Amino acid sequence: MAKIRKRAWTTASGERREAWQVDFVDQEGKRRHKQFDKKKDADAWLVKARGQVATGTFTPESTSATIGEAIDAWIQRGEAEQLEAGTLQQYRQLAAHVRALMPDSLKLAKLSTARVEQFRDDLLKAHSRPMARKILGALKSVLKDAKRRGLVAQHVAAETTIGANGRHRKRLEVGVDVPTPAEVRTLLEAAWAKARAMVALAALAGLRASELRALRWPDLQLGAESTVTVAQRADRWSTIGNPKSQTSRRTVPLGETAARALKEWKLAQPPRTIKENGKGRRIPRTLVFGTASDRPDMLGNLQRRLLSPLQERAGIVVPGLDDDGKPVLDEDGKPVLEAKYSWHSLRHYAISAWLASGIDPKTVQHWAGHSTLMLTLDTYGHMIPRPDDHQRIAAAERALLAT
Repeated sequence: MAKIRKRAWTTASGERREAWQVDFVDQEGKRRHKQFDKKKDADAWLVKARGQVATGTFTPESTSATIGEAIDAWIQRGEAEQLEAGTLQQYRQLAAHVRALMPDSLKLAKLSTARVEQFRDDLLKAHSRPMARKILGALKSVLKDAKRRGLVAQHVAAETTIGANGRHRKRLEVGVDVPTPAEVRTLLEAAWAKARAMVALAALAGLRASELRALRWPDLQLGAESTVTVAQRADRWSTIGNPKSQTSRRTVPLGETAARALKEWKLAQPPRTIKENGKGRRIPRTLVFGTASDRPDMLGNLQRRLLSPLQERAGIVVPGLDDDGKPVLDEDGKPVLEAKYSWHSLRHYAISAWLASGIDPKTVQHWAGHSTLMLTLDTYGHMIPRPDDHQRIAAAERALLAT
């Protein structure tokens, strides 16, 4: 039976002290006790401990795992699940941020909601809101994993959140974040065979750069009704794996421009040379945009060696800015110009153009490989034209004023 008793003792120096001691038996039949300076604190703690004993989740501080141990267990679980190298690297980076504000030695049993809320506020002071949300998300994942393992009685961070703060969220803007139709046409006209095929698939079929880098010729059907099927992707280390999500597996129809660009590139692509019995033999490539050894190219290479030079050739450039937002000048004091768009900008163009042309949003969601329709509409909904808005508001006004 649990009880609270007042305990008095005399220290070695002769000082008399008093405390309130909680004495009870846990779910495993082991006797536990804990001291408090005030009786009200002992009462409150006993109520909480009784509830945890009843549910079999009580964890004494003396045997509780630490934050550091829970983080290590979380990462090891990711390794056991054979998550992608990029995902594991992100886990470790976010864990380092957690450890910077919360000591490894902190016992999980001592972690409170108030401590987590303070951690949240400290994150917002030290990082941008998006980054703070990611770090908090990592801590919550660590604690969820620890609770599942029985290392902690409750998930004290479950209700702690950092909102997206949509008031400061920047909407995609045509000509800034998304190319204009004229710019896409100019890129296609200025491009050489490989560049034209890649730009066409990104800007007209909405493929992600990781999907372009792992695309195989068998994934393309270039007949009367051409299509591209996304079945794999390449990570930042050029390791081929599954697509980003289940919804990323998709087949997208190709128009005449994209199909023609791909046919031209297939004819122009040099074969791969392999050695057999000491002699070289030329064979067709498997990857549509691979390296000479038929491996996925690095994303940085495709930006620096293909998309950026193409934009410079086409005159689609903007002044480069330094960290303070000021134009970078060359030795003659003239602005240094740099490529205006990234590969993802071309994907933005495809998705926004589909919506602008009247294709229903659910189909656009599927072609884009988005996980939800809400994601599609939240990101691109403002770009859907509404040419009849004035007519609709006039009709509504007449209805409101009708007698």
